[in-house]
Amino acid sequence: MWALVFRRLRLIVVAAVLLPVVSSIARRLAERVERRKAGPTLGSRGLRAVESAATKGRKLLR
Repeated sequence: MWALVFRRLRLIVVAAVLLPVVSSIARRLAERVERRKAGPTLGSRGLRAVESAATKGRKLLR
């Protein structure tokens, strides 16, 4: 039982710490690429999708 509790707790802590970091890094990289290329690119759209998924994950944990 304790192993299951610690496993879930570890998952929540990692997600609570990792998701905001991933989201902010993806946002910064997308903005940088869009500034350099003067508009959205395939790569920046992918980074925006990663940012969106991380934001949804954060909202799910709240």
